[in-house]
Amino acid sequence: MNYLYITLINLIIVFIVYVILNNKINKNSTSTLLERYARDVESLIIELNRAIEEVLNLSEERTEELKKVIKRAEKILKKPEIKTLIDDGDNNRPIAEATKRESAQSSAEKMNLLEKTRHLFAMGHTNAEIAEMLNINRAEVDFLQSLHRK
Repeated sequence: MNYLYITLINLIIVFIVYVILNNKINKNSTSTLLERYARDVESLIIELNRAIEEVLNLSEERTEELKKVIKRAEKILKKPEIKTLIDDGDNNRPIAEATKRESAQSSAEKMNLLEKTRHLFAMGHTNAEIAEMLNINRAEVDFLQSLHRK
């Protein structure tokens, strides 16, 4: 009877060792490793697709903005007084036109600053670093950030 118990215990121990070793071998098998690598590659592809989608959305937004700017420029160029200035090559523009251009340029620069601050903030820079990079006050950076949040 004792012999039977000892044999039974040995069989149970051998079975447990077999199951443990089989699991370890299966974890390191080629098919398991390939499956794990395939999951990792799939997650990288998904992450890459998200990043590309963000870039495409941003480029589409900027393309739309550029189209609007081009339409405004075409409207301005169609005005007869602008055509005559361009055709004549007259450099003696009235002061009002010069100030209009300067204000348009400054608004374009502000929009450009807004985009730059938004981009730098998204990259993880602090407001102080952004102010230093763009050569503007930190208060201006804070203001541009508040515009971006709206």
